[in-house]
Amino acid sequence: MKINEDRRRILSVLGAGGAAAMALSATPAQAAKRDVRQIAGVTDLRNTPGQPGEQIYLLGYHQAGPGVTPTPGRGGGDLYWDETSTAPDDGGTVFAVAGVATGRWKRPVAATVDLAWYGWRGTGADDDTQRLQSAVDALPAGGTIEIGPGKVLVKKTISVKRVPITFDGAGHTDSLDHGTQILLDTGAADGFVLTGVHGGGFRNLQIRGLGLSGGAMIRTERAGAAKEDGNYMLAFTNARFRDGHNGLVLRACNTVRFQNCVWNTFTGDQVILLNGVADDQRADPVEFVQCGIAAGSGNKVTDNVVIDGLGGSIKFIATAILFGRHGLWMRNTTGSTALPKFVYFEGGGFENGHGVPVLLEAGAQAQFANTYISADGEFDNVRVGPKFVGGVTFTGCVIRGAGRNGIDVASARTTVTGCLIGNNGRMAHPDFARQISSVAGNGSGGVRVTTSAPHGWESDDRVTVTGITGLDGAWTIQVVSATAFDLKGAEPGTYTGSGQVYRHGAGINIRAEATRVVVTGNAIGGFVGDGVNRQDYGIVSASPDVLITGNDLNGNHAGAYALTGAQTAQTRATGNKGVQQIDGWLTARIDGAVTDGLHDLSNLLYADGQRLRIVRVSRKLGAGACQVRLDADGDSAGGTATGATTTLQSTTLTSPYVVDGTSVARRLQLRVLGSTGASGLVVQFGYQVIA
Repeated sequence: MKINEDRRRILSVLGAGGAAAMALSATPAQAAKRDVRQIAGVTDLRNTPGQPGEQIYLLGYHQAGPGVTPTPGRGGGDLYWDETSTAPDDGGTVFAVAGVATGRWKRPVAATVDLAWYGWRGTGADDDTQRLQSAVDALPAGGTIEIGPGKVLVKKTISVKRVPITFDGAGHTDSLDHGTQILLDTGAADGFVLTGVHGGGFRNLQIRGLGLSGGAMIRTERAGAAKEDGNYMLAFTNARFRDGHNGLVLRACNTVRFQNCVWNTFTGDQVILLNGVADDQRADPVEFVQCGIAAGSGNKVTDNVVIDGLGGSIKFIATAILFGRHGLWMRNTTGSTALPKFVYFEGGGFENGHGVPVLLEAGAQAQFANTYISADGEFDNVRVGPKFVGGVTFTGCVIRGAGRNGIDVASARTTVTGCLIGNNGRMAHPDFARQISSVAGNGSGGVRVTTSAPHGWESDDRVTVTGITGLDGAWTIQVVSATAFDLKGAEPGTYTGSGQVYRHGAGINIRAEATRVVVTGNAIGGFVGDGVNRQDYGIVSASPDVLITGNDLNGNHAGAYALTGAQTAQTRATGNKGVQQIDGWLTARIDGAVTDGLHDLSNLLYADGQRLRIVRVSRKLGAGACQVRLDADGDSAGGTATGATTTLQSTTLTSPYVVDGTSVARRLQLRVLGSTGASGLVVQFGYQVIA
């Protein structure tokens, strides 16, 4: 007979007054007032037959006996006698009596059971696996298992199949001795397996591993091939997971939410794996709200969050991902055609990882907003691979502190806007160099460098060689092996010295295969008073299809940006601070003797309807010396006279000046002053057109 049917039967036997009395059975004193029989513990209960419809009060689960400490008030409560039942004794809600074939003591259960009903003491010294599994099985239609303060020792996998069970503790904690703690001592097996469960979850407790060597703390799986056989509407609230192998494996899930949950100290492949099997195992949608995910400080091998295969809408709100190797890794190793579909990350961020905090190898779409991304290793902060076929957007993010590039892009449709990107390239220093063991010709007219240990670098990385006479300086490399690379453009020769080589990093590195990349409105350079900035360039781009505009690129060591690849009509780099922008040149040429006075320009004689900012002056004489300046309507346009000699000189003006021809056209001319034997003069004034 089902529990709900039993409850209806009791109500019919006891009547409304009896039901009310059952609801008030909280203490032995109250039980005495109802004039019901009291039984000291389960041992006596299993030796006490009941009468039809009889109700008793159990004072506690454990009673005094040889080597047994009584637990008055713990695990007790109301029970009734079901004279027709032959249900198996489950040790918590159903109790058989010795020598009685038909008839059982039962607890009135609706939707909640207390683990103490099964004899749980909370010390963590007893194997509580069967107690917890029996509590799950006692809720065939689903419900809540209440677990008070204490420790639950689980040595075998707890299975929940098709029913919504909520494991509800007395409080989550970081302490090893307080709150509700489920201790998993399952070795290489999973702790909990949820199969085709619709509803339920975990809340207000801590799940802690005891020397786990495999499996996951919690794993979900399909119950069958039908669509509804997946897991649906799971909720994890105020839960702490620590000291595990793998933390969580989510497959075949729909609508899963984690709120105020924390994972810390794991030693397996990853803390959280989403999907990981095939197209019908997708996890979608899954939300992490105000969570903390950390493989553990000092852990350099365990990844934090891996989305593999078909993961759907995965959202992270105000979530921190710390330590371990990679932070968020989107990939496809499942053998299916499915790709991770969509990731949205807002607030929170990544820090102290030793791999790549945001590694996007395969996927359809990813968006990061107001996110802090930083790392402790020698790699990129963000890496978008060529197999990421959708769009990636970074908006309002802080991306700093990587050993190499802040962002490395090799995909299509990546947009970076309103971000602060700096203090990357931290490993670009002799302190982090590889020792050079040999330098020799590569057999193809080039130079090969061999390092004494694996360098870990890639082709087209920029490096600096020190200590090798004739090769000291910056180079781009072509990797040959784990310990060898060629220096592009170097010619064979006799090179001496004992040298080192270290790798550079940029704020953003855009690879040749990347297309439709937009970088606009960012500050890319060193942060004052915030770590070490060794970015050589703000942006390095080998892509022919890129828009770089409106960025502040000051504060980079080698330059604002470098365009290294083939440029096309789709290559645009304009309007960036830290870069000299020349929209045109005002040119004057005087063949023969040069005399003082005004001389006409070869182009743009009038500033008519325009405002021109003069930012640069280039000049050269064939002989002699003089001074030159730009005049407007016969008077100085605003700049001072600049000396010209037989050496080509080009000067960027520290104080540019403006010629305003918007209301009245102004005639522009070259003025020569102080000419001494001058002849053959060429002058150019570089200008920007301003609104």
